[in-house]
Amino acid sequence: MSDKVPCPALGSGDVVQDQPRGMLDADARMAVAGHAMAQPNWDGVILLPGERSHWVHLSAGEIVSFQSFLTVRLARALEAGERVDMDALTDTMARPERLAQQLDSADLGGNRAALLGHLLGAEMAAARPYWLGQQVVVMGDDALAEGYAVALEAQGVPVERVGRAAMENAGRKAFDA
Repeated sequence: MSDKVPCPALGSGDVVQDQPRGMLDADARMAVAGHAMAQPNWDGVILLPGERSHWVHLSAGEIVSFQSFLTVRLARALEAGERVDMDALTDTMARPERLAQQLDSADLGGNRAALLGHLLGAEMAAARPYWLGQQVVVMGDDALAEGYAVALEAQGVPVERVGRAAMENAGRKAFDA
């Protein structure tokens, strides 16, 4: 079973969206619901980094819309590093149309951190309408979540960092109650 956006954060199934086409799986939805239960009147964006990263607009306990990216899958295919080169990220955010050239240059130079930086920069440029002027919660405890948080903070975005597993558990407890 799945729900279409807009829909309550608290629910048992996936969340789907027609434009842009996307699917927020049930585990990601539970993480968003955990945050919604902890802060019921919160309005902002929740970033769930991962194999498929999701930028979720949450308002008053409702998933309004989301945007998803395959950045991590692309990074893995290019054998990018786990650390983010912030100069590369900033460069690509400023000029995302140069991504293919920037990736080629980083690859030829063996700069694995720049590969990840350029990919994250392209994602952040595309997701700018989601995070610009918003409060952002980054859910995750790994290096990737840290890279996103640092990059957002460098753009002047107010960022809160929370553990995804804790939010998923909170969402499940709220659903079971």
